[in-house]
Amino acid sequence: MYKLLIALCIFSIVIFQYKTNVESSDKNIPAEQLKGPDELIGEEPPEKEKSELALLMQDIDESYKAVEEMSGYYKYNKKQWKIILEAGENITKITKQVRIKFAKPDDWTYEEQMELMQVEAEKMAEIARNKDKDGTLEDQQWQVRRLRQTCAKCHKHLDIHIYPNLYKKNHTEKSPAP
Repeated sequence: MYKLLIALCIFSIVIFQYKTNVESSDKNIPAEQLKGPDELIGEEPPEKEKSELALLMQDIDESYKAVEEMSGYYKYNKKQWKIILEAGENITKITKQVRIKFAKPDDWTYEEQMELMQVEAEKMAEIARNKDKDGTLEDQQWQVRRLRQTCAKCHKHLDIHIYPNLYKKNHTEKSPAP
């Protein structure tokens, strides 16, 4: 019985939202009265958001590349552990900023991946703090892979191609026969 009531509540909320959106879309505002594309909802233009977000993501990428470069090593020295610790803390700090400033509450997958990236970066920093324990090298290498997976899933979800030149394909060409 409760399931039916909950389903009816959700259905009525969805219908109300749809009706509200349809009614408000009929009201036209002259273009000269708008100062920007997102003035009505109080957001800044997408160009500024993308550039600021891109700069933050570039910082994350630099920290990630620093640890990825060392991920194949069979032993880390003190300097390398320090780089890993700083990278983990930096990724955590920037991810917190991104999650607050560029939150997308309507996109559950994005929110989940950003939270996961923050958690994995925190784990990476914690592993670097406890570098003298057994198995930390393997744990660190695992964390680098977890960060890679998290980034790949989020980029795939958002349809972001970091290196589009690598994936360009001329569709008129046929692949060579085996």
